[in-house]
Amino acid sequence: MTPPRPLMNSQEIVNGRGERISCDVRFPQGENALPVVIICHSFMAFKDWGFFPLVAGRIAEEGFVTISFNFPRNGVVGNGDRITDFDAFASNSFSAELEDLGSVVEAVRKGKLIAEAGDAGRIILLGHSRGGGIAISYASRDHGISALATWSAISTFNRWTPHQIGHWRDTGTLELGMPGSGGGLRLGKGILDDIENRLPEIDPVVRAPYIGVPWLILHGRADVTVPVREAEALFNAAHGENTTVKYLDAVGHLYNARSEDEDHYMTINHIISLTVEWMRGATQ
Repeated sequence: MTPPRPLMNSQEIVNGRGERISCDVRFPQGENALPVVIICHSFMAFKDWGFFPLVAGRIAEEGFVTISFNFPRNGVVGNGDRITDFDAFASNSFSAELEDLGSVVEAVRKGKLIAEAGDAGRIILLGHSRGGGIAISYASRDHGISALATWSAISTFNRWTPHQIGHWRDTGTLELGMPGSGGGLRLGKGILDDIENRLPEIDPVVRAPYIGVPWLILHGRADVTVPVREAEALFNAAHGENTTVKYLDAVGHLYNARSEDEDHYMTINHIISLTVEWMRGATQ
């Protein structure tokens, strides 16, 4: 018999800067004290983008509480379905996203999001791409996190050439897309300041040796957005006894899941199944 669909409620919390963080909490009906999976979305994405709702729902069906949320400076207003606040997007930084994730974790620990459905003592972080990098950096410091799973995670926050960084410092912004295109998306100095001043203390590959909990690294060998060598760098930097790495042949950055038409979600469902099986073992 097919299990009932997970329940979902949308909530807001406020971070330390007074900004609202929109969260969707999914959980199986009638179950209590379940492990809690906090899902960190990737760059230029949001909790309702692409495969994130599918992932959150499927993991909840398997007996977890899932929390997907918008980093408040990702440019999406409230529960919107696109980036429209270009000024907020430009003001973002890695430091801000680490603080935002901390606000979500703290809300879980205080019971503000999960009520009796979740077990605040069993928190798992799941991050994709840049969200994976944020999850790594955060988990390396918060020793109350029970497990970490990263999908196609970046190994470094420094993604730009010296020429780009020089122009960025000179002008104060870095346009995304073709210069002068008028698209509006741009990066401000917050991210640049982190790259120039904080990488030794926050960069994922630098923090990887400090992960003391079970860690699943999952990466597609055909990923051209975040090459597989970044997963190799993270695994080589991590403690081998705690870390599991899985490389997927012929799989790219978005797991053939831009829409259901690509492969009927076969790849993403396989990845979810691998992750759920690993999470069960990691939180027993």
